[in-house]
Amino acid sequence: MSLVDVTRDVRLAGAVVLSRPASGAVEALRDRLRAHIAVLAEPAEAYGRSLGGEWYGQHVLTCVASARNAAAGVEPGVRIDEELLLLAEYVKTLLMYTSRKPRHSA
Repeated sequence: MSLVDVTRDVRLAGAVVLSRPASGAVEALRDRLRAHIAVLAEPAEAYGRSLGGEWYGQHVLTCVASARNAAAGVEPGVRIDEELLLLAEYVKTLLMYTSRKPRHSA
């Protein structure tokens, strides 16, 4: 998984809202977004934990948990385009967290 792959998939998720590709392509994209979340969640969580008890650190950890829950599957009745956009937003957010350097305690 490269940054180019992740960025491509996030943009594709947005494009799905505007078009109606074949269901196999949509399912493949959803699977890739879920895989991106699985890979990005661990370093994003490490960043959140490095912030200690700060409110922002708690926010990061809550976001990581929510992303993992979304990747596990959304509730019945959610439209596929809504699910793809949700997953894409979590991927972008986790990518932002993983780009930050964890703080190390002294």
